[in-house]
Amino acid sequence: MSQINVEPSELELEHRLEWLLPQLQSKVDAWVQKLMLPKQMVVGKTFLQDSSSPTLEIEKRGRKYWKIVKIDSNDFGGCSKTVYAFVRKSDGAVLKAADWSKPETRTKSAIRGYITDEWVLDYFTPFGVVYAV
Repeated sequence: MSQINVEPSELELEHRLEWLLPQLQSKVDAWVQKLMLPKQMVVGKTFLQDSSSPTLEIEKRGRKYWKIVKIDSNDFGGCSKTVYAFVRKSDGAVLKAADWSKPETRTKSAIRGYITDEWVLDYFTPFGVVYAV
């Protein structure tokens, strides 16, 4: 009798990540819209009025991890990139960033969840991966 492999393949995980990215982008966009709501009329422009909403992109260059990057740009020509999250290619584990090039793996609760979970959106905030309590 042969055993059935129930682990998702890397291709299935990549497809799930592609599905997840617009969901996360809408979470970021909702936060920006809430931030930009004018509480009172101000004469002139502010920096927030000239800023556009951050965009999320997936960088697929790594061997072990996909990197989700948040790109903040504005009309003044400035641009900054921060790591939003890391996703492990082997099993879809969601990890927060330790720095630009690697995820945090040395803590007790390094894995925040898996992208195949049904409540995967709860692992993310508009700023990145949730911190463990």
